[in-house]
Amino acid sequence: MRIVLHMLAGVWLTWRMVRRGADFAERSRIRRAWYDRALWIVGVRLRIHGEEPRRTSLVVANHVSWLDIPLIGAAMDTCFLSKAEIARWPIIGWLGRQHDTHFIERGANQASAHFEAMRAGLDEGLQFVVFPEGTTSRGEFVRRFHPRLFAAVAGTQHPVQPVALAYEGMPNGPVPVSYAEDDRLISNVWKLLCRRETHVDLHLLAPLESANQDRRSLADGARSAIVDVLGLPVDPPSGRASARAS
Repeated sequence: MRIVLHMLAGVWLTWRMVRRGADFAERSRIRRAWYDRALWIVGVRLRIHGEEPRRTSLVVANHVSWLDIPLIGAAMDTCFLSKAEIARWPIIGWLGRQHDTHFIERGANQASAHFEAMRAGLDEGLQFVVFPEGTTSRGEFVRRFHPRLFAAVAGTQHPVQPVALAYEGMPNGPVPVSYAEDDRLISNVWKLLCRRETHVDLHLLAPLESANQDRRSLADGARSAIVDVLGLPVDPPSGRASARAS
């Protein structure tokens, strides 16, 4: 009941924000406070390590759960990328549009326009979050990062900001609240709500300069930094290569 009321409060706050034409700084402040309170209500205890980037950056993180989004959203001033069909969801799509989510069409024909839009946003001072694995896992390993997602910053002055999400349960086994494979959202949320507390450490790692780096180097460097902090194997365990697409 508390989380339902908090969701309704988010809709009301967003409606008021839109009515008065809030700028990005105010929208970000409202988002971060809402995420922080939502995490507390569902028993997620977030500890943040490191400093927020001082320059506009492309934020990249390992991908374990839908919880990754509110966790990063509570820790940083960011914009998220989401698949286009979510924009058509009732309420959720409207909330995403009002809170600076950029919706993208999947497919090679859309890639160039997508990266150009990201680069333009970075030039305007907006930070984007991407999950370069392209899919979630059980948290037992970090997949290879797709280099094409780094095209927006390769050869520019915008650094890459790696973020390592360390859920309890890592590195000794699967993350209890991971959302992957054949999981269903409602049952996954219920699993989280049945836990007394869930502890997550969010590590803001040293930024990677992009000016003289190609996208492959940036992808490999960001993944290596995250894997090192999480203490996970470089290669996935046998038989654990499949997971839910994000």
